[in-house]
Amino acid sequence: MNKLLQISIFIVLLLILVFPSTNVFAFSSLQNVYMFEEPYIVEHKGSASLLPGTMLTHNNQSYIPLRDAANLFDLEITSNASGIFLESRTSSSSIHINSSLNHPLPKQTIPSNDFVSFSIPIGAHAGAVLESGQDRPSFTKNANAALYPASTVKVMTALLAIEKGNLSDRVVVGPGAATVPFDSSKAGVRPGDVMTLEQLLHGLMLPSGNDAAVAIAEHIGGSHWQFVQMMNQRARELGATNTTFMNAHGYDHPSQKTTVSDLAKIGAEASKHPEFLKLISTPTYATTYRNRAGSPVHKVWRNTNQMLHNQAYRHSSIIGGKTGYTSVSRHNLISFAEAGGSTYTTVILRGERTQRYYDTTNMLSRAISARQQFDQSNKKQVRVLPLSSSILYNNQPVNLENQAFMYNGTTYIHTDLLSLFSNAVTTASVSSVQQMHAAVNGEIIGFDLTPPVLSSGRMLVPIRAIFDFLELDVHWDASTQTVTGSNRDTVIELRVNQTTAKVNGTTHTLDVPATVVNGRTLVPIRFVAESTGSTIDWGRARVLYLN
Repeated sequence: MNKLLQISIFIVLLLILVFPSTNVFAFSSLQNVYMFEEPYIVEHKGSASLLPGTMLTHNNQSYIPLRDAANLFDLEITSNASGIFLESRTSSSSIHINSSLNHPLPKQTIPSNDFVSFSIPIGAHAGAVLESGQDRPSFTKNANAALYPASTVKVMTALLAIEKGNLSDRVVVGPGAATVPFDSSKAGVRPGDVMTLEQLLHGLMLPSGNDAAVAIAEHIGGSHWQFVQMMNQRARELGATNTTFMNAHGYDHPSQKTTVSDLAKIGAEASKHPEFLKLISTPTYATTYRNRAGSPVHKVWRNTNQMLHNQAYRHSSIIGGKTGYTSVSRHNLISFAEAGGSTYTTVILRGERTQRYYDTTNMLSRAISARQQFDQSNKKQVRVLPLSSSILYNNQPVNLENQAFMYNGTTYIHTDLLSLFSNAVTTASVSSVQQMHAAVNGEIIGFDLTPPVLSSGRMLVPIRAIFDFLELDVHWDASTQTVTGSNRDTVIELRVNQTTAKVNGTTHTLDVPATVVNGRTLVPIRFVAESTGSTIDWGRARVLYLN
């Protein structure tokens, strides 16, 4: 075949190749997403306020109405065709907490988290499924069995290359590419070849080139071994503490082991990068680079992952993945899928050639089904619109990074953005579970990070919070374990762990006594409040802490 014909065939291949796009979940397109929608309370320096809007939570990330943020920070909000404008009304950076209630405190119970789990038989020795936004897998088999990863190691190699390099980097393939074991899978790159990091990553992930892995390692780390140290450090950062890497390509080494749980964590981190998802979803890649002599080298690399080629193995939600095989490790597979606004990382270790694909699709189908059942029972389906307008704060654009969207005509922003609007806020954090709250005479009491507790259906609260609110002077008698609260009209006496109390000298029976928890004295709030003629309401909500 003459050279002109070779080039012509290459061009035809390049034209007909299909590079599927990946839909990385972000609020950048119209979507229907299941979210927790709930009332919420803001606390700052001991003061609390029930905000008028609702909080939306997806994948453990929380969003509040921009209007609520504007009210908190005393910002004027206007909008026109140029964007949404937030302007400080005063030079003060104080936070405005309105404790007065216009309606009762919320009492609906919202699940503390949206973790789902399931069990399913699989043929492989070990398997795992990890959903985005979760800190533990929804399914594992032999979760902590130390096994050989084979070429699934290349997921970490690609992750570090994307994190530490640029796809447009000019890479000169180093001498290590020629030293990989003779029976390795190879991309066919040679020392002195000149290409971009993006081309080299395709040589790493599609034909599973061990030579490409070493070339990337030498480019990013300076040497292969130094890059391996970076891999192990990154694994520890991700919580993959049962993993040890000994090379960048996965060729068997007695000390190179991982677990399905660890590999899922590494894969989940890689899946946060759109470049990675595009890479692993590519079935075939045609490219041209130059060799040491400057002559063009034409390559067409085909992905070893049969899910991208064989319809019998495919699952409609799967984007792609990475295979791995040696005679010692057997057949491994890490896969990535998107469904219902979540990204799933599935791992199979020590499986069989075709069974690993069936195991993957079965695990994924069960994970998606479990998620759908939970969401339909506990969440609201929210129609999310991308925010088409810019947000400017004091005429400076706010870097939203897909952390804002429209829902039901209201602009929502991520709670991480709140620190941009006031010097009084360093961090904004949301409680992982609902907290009990109380309102006395129509005003919410703040408990300064010490939440109330329930005992026999009665709410106990820190003594200082309720006595100060009711303007009662506090006296503590250590010898009798008695706390006294008094003002001009009322004297209340409570003894720790005693079910009787006195109000203006009259003895009353308590449903629950005052008690001490973690060094703090807690008292029954309803008894104390009603003893002063005050009204009491209770409720539960998650709390947005502004610190």
